[in-house]
Amino acid sequence: MSKTSYLSLVVLVALLGASLSLTPVVRGENTVEVTGTVLCAESDIPLHGGTITVGEQRAPISQGQFQLRLAPGRYSITVTGPYRQPKTFALNVDRGTRPLGIMLDPQFSQEEVHLLAQITRAEAEGESHKGQVAVAATILNRTASPRYPQDIPGVVYQKLSGRYQYSPVADGRINLPPTPQSFAAAYEALAGVDPTNGATGFFNPAKTRDKWVWSQKVTAVIGNHRFFRY
Repeated sequence: MSKTSYLSLVVLVALLGASLSLTPVVRGENTVEVTGTVLCAESDIPLHGGTITVGEQRAPISQGQFQLRLAPGRYSITVTGPYRQPKTFALNVDRGTRPLGIMLDPQFSQEEVHLLAQITRAEAEGESHKGQVAVAATILNRTASPRYPQDIPGVVYQKLSGRYQYSPVADGRINLPPTPQSFAAAYEALAGVDPTNGATGFFNPAKTRDKWVWSQKVTAVIGNHRFFRY
C-alpha cells in the first residue's frame, strides 16, 4: 500500500472516531483474528492496560496491543482503558485485510492535564523521567481511589486538618509553568504507565520526619522518593 493510500485510510478512520490499526487475518475456516493498537488521543502513546469488549468476549490491551477472534459479521466494539473515556463503534469483520483506527480520549480536561504537569514539575523537577512519571501516577491513582477526590484539581488542592497535601501548593511552586519533561511524564502516566505499583503517596526521606509517612509500606523507591499506597 502506498504512503498516500495509508494516510487516506487513517484520516477516514479518524472521522469515524478511532485511531487503531486492526488487521483481520483468517485463522481457520470460520474465524478471523483481529489485532490492533490502541493509542491515547492527547499524546499518541500506546495505552497500557484496558479491555476490548465484543459481546461476552473480552481481550486485554497490553502496551497498546490486542488480539481477538471473531466470526465474519458486524459487531459493536467497546474499548475501555485507564483514565480514558470509553468508546463504542461498529465494525464489519470479514476475510479481507484493512487498516482501521482507535484512539481514546482522556477522561480529564485539558486544564486538568495541564495541572497534572504542573504538580509533576513542582514535586519532581530534577528527578529522572521515571521518577517524574511515578509522581504523576500517584496523583492519578488518588483520583481512582475512594479515599480521595475523583478529579485532579480536587487531589492537588485537597486539605486535611487545614494543611495542603502537597507542599508546592502551599509555597506557590505549583504556579510554575509545566516543562516539556513534566508534560511528557504526565502523558505517560495518563497512558496507564505506573512504576509505583499503585502508590497514592510519596515522600523524600531526607526532607521529612513525619512518623505517619515513615510508617507506610513502601511500594517502590525511585530516585529521591519513596512511594506508598494508602
